[in-house]
Amino acid sequence: MTAAELELGQHATIKEIDFSHPSSRRIIEFGFTPGQHIEIVSKSIFNDPISFSLRGTLIALRKSDACCIKIED
Repeated sequence: MTAAELELGQHATIKEIDFSHPSSRRIIEFGFTPGQHIEIVSKSIFNDPISFSLRGTLIALRKSDACCIKIED
């Protein structure tokens, strides 16, 4: 399952980042690293972008970028 598939208000733990994705390095620089807990805070009308709560910060990612974040339920 990926972070893009979470519903509003759901929590998850990051399992891994797909390094074949072109934005994977930028995603890691934002703090999306394995073991971190994330929560979906908001989604726009078309679910793009998606706002995540991570380490007390809100970060918005495109849905295509959130697809490279693999999560555990």
